[in-house]
Amino acid sequence: ARGQAMPTVEVIDLRRIGAGPTGDKRISIPLHRAIEKTLAAGEQTILFLNRRGFSPSVRCESCGEIAACPSCSVALTFHKKGHGAVRCHYCDYQADLPKVCGKCGKPSLILEGLGTEKLEETLQKAFPTARIARLDRDVASGKNVEKIIARVRHREVDILVGTQMVTKGHDLPHVTLVGVINADAALSIPDFRASERAFHLLVQVAGRAGRGDKAGKVLIQTYDPDHPAISYARQHDVLGFLERELVDRKELAYPPFSRAALVRIDAFHEHEAREIAENLAAIARDAASKETCKVHVLGPAPAPLARLRARYRFRVMVRSEDRLSLRRVLLAVERARGTFARSVRTGIDIDPVQLL
Repeated sequence: ARGQAMPTVEVIDLRRIGAGPTGDKRISIPLHRAIEKTLAAGEQTILFLNRRGFSPSVRCESCGEIAACPSCSVALTFHKKGHGAVRCHYCDYQADLPKVCGKCGKPSLILEGLGTEKLEETLQKAFPTARIARLDRDVASGKNVEKIIARVRHREVDILVGTQMVTKGHDLPHVTLVGVINADAALSIPDFRASERAFHLLVQVAGRAGRGDKAGKVLIQTYDPDHPAISYARQHDVLGFLERELVDRKELAYPPFSRAALVRIDAFHEHEAREIAENLAAIARDAASKETCKVHVLGPAPAPLARLRARYRFRVMVRSEDRLSLRRVLLAVERARGTFARSVRTGIDIDPVQLL
């Protein structure tokens, strides 16, 4: 409304730039210096940390490559159980945790997984005179969110560390620096929409900087600076990103170039949930084989959040470019659902927004 210029956006390549004085790579040298400069000017900083990665993904620190499913083009998720393995939550592809990077061959693989509490502690040691606040679901809900935002607005906070809550349209005129601690966390979520959501998040969080009279600056830390979600967000280029994303979606026949449904299964006993998931997948494949238009049935696979509220969760993905063919396959699944024990919950989510 005040016609401010868009903030300048700089991308920090974590493959080439090391940690600052804290020794913590999450606070790189450029970010550390930018925070110092902002504090010296009496202005405010927001540090955004996407903590939605429910379990770690595997990334190469040397080249930035993230381990992905060879069939589904989504990030593989690390599972600690047993000897440690990576798994695709679409098709249930599994492999041992690799010892070297599949792209560059170097043994520099890391498990990504970060927390706001640890980051807050590191910042407090690095900047002992700064007033630091944290905004995430652990410390803020309902009215508490507004209380913390009010403290920032009244300049009682110098550095605000937070998760997605800090991106939600707050107008904070004295915030001139926004740091995205790890842009790749949003990209490593096993969902074909991960790139779209990451781009939206980066554009949204960048908009928190420079909303007052002074120009804003955004620093995005990443191991993959050339990823479209990051490169287009850097240029504030929404149309460019949409065009690129649609090309990728069309190539893989993901929505909007197909219709998709998720069959969800959960039960208190893992073997029971798995058995019914396998039965429903078999029924879906049998029905799909009778269709003239191709219907893809993926899975069953454990959900990314494999156990929730003491219930084991599985799902089967069904998608097709033909809506009627998809509907007929899902009707066969729907008819079978009523034949299972009540202890097992099943459901069909058409055009699912959330795949977790």
